[in-house]
Amino acid sequence: MTAPASERTRFVLGENNVWPLRLAASEGGGWLLVDAGLEHRGAEGGPWWDLLLDQARAAGVRPEEVRAVLVTHEHFDHAGLAARWADLGARILAGPAALPTLALGFEAYERARLPRLADLERHGAPADLLALWANRRPTSAWQWEACPEGALEAVEDGATFRLDDGTTLRVVAAPGHTPGNLVALVEETSELFSGDTLIPTTIPTPGLHYPGAVIGDADAPRWPSLPPFLRSIAAIRALGVVRVFPGHGDIIESPEVFLGRFETHHARRGAKVRAALAYLEEATAYEIVRSIFPRLTEHRVFQAMTEVLGHLDLLAERGEASGSGTPTRWKLTDGR
Repeated sequence: MTAPASERTRFVLGENNVWPLRLAASEGGGWLLVDAGLEHRGAEGGPWWDLLLDQARAAGVRPEEVRAVLVTHEHFDHAGLAARWADLGARILAGPAALPTLALGFEAYERARLPRLADLERHGAPADLLALWANRRPTSAWQWEACPEGALEAVEDGATFRLDDGTTLRVVAAPGHTPGNLVALVEETSELFSGDTLIPTTIPTPGLHYPGAVIGDADAPRWPSLPPFLRSIAAIRALGVVRVFPGHGDIIESPEVFLGRFETHHARRGAKVRAALAYLEEATAYEIVRSIFPRLTEHRVFQAMTEVLGHLDLLAERGEASGSGTPTRWKLTDGR
């Protein structure tokens, strides 16, 4: 039987959680994992794949009985070991938009790297910061192997899995943190496996995403992530979730607090972006960042530009702002 919520088993690799769930006999039995885990081959104690297998066996989960891995999103710390599970015969399930990245591993990051830098340059980032960011790559100790395409399977919004305790796990598409992001709800208990959509330690970033570049179109535009992220948070709120099992950190026993924190943060940040744009009248995203955060360190400007671009996307979607020219300069369009 699946353990009660308060006793749910998890495997911990660094700051990442992997959640094992026993499947019902009607599903063929065995285990489903929520997230694959990540590989760090330079870590003390040996490769994390070995540590993960040790934790699984200690918990009574035979690795060869893992039938499926439900990947919440296409980041290496959640999908990095997907190829290893596939080698053991597991199906790798992910949102349709996540599959191209999983099929490439770290190559997907490389394909998006130059389009990301070019986009940041278009939005006003100066050459010295671009040079700094150009050299930011995961170290060779972190591994993300391409997952065999034959093992990958798209899982659609609303797909369900029966668990051995009689409950049903339902996939809920939640784009925002990434294009292929999803969460999974235990319908009978209103408990949520959230990946990075809700985590207890920070407010997740919407990120800068270039899915067109991943599939070979380097000139494809950036995917605007914050508007769907906010809609996904609103949809999760409507589910009436009572407990969250996150991709990082401890169980969240008060989801409403964290949902509210996310919404309040972005409401306030959006107001600051709008106010800065009204004051400057016309500005690049970088100029807005420097207006709001004049003392921000160089290393944190990247994250700030990510958020500011997200809020400019939101204003554009609402018809309240527009950007044009090279570099792209933004201005309010509603006269307020």
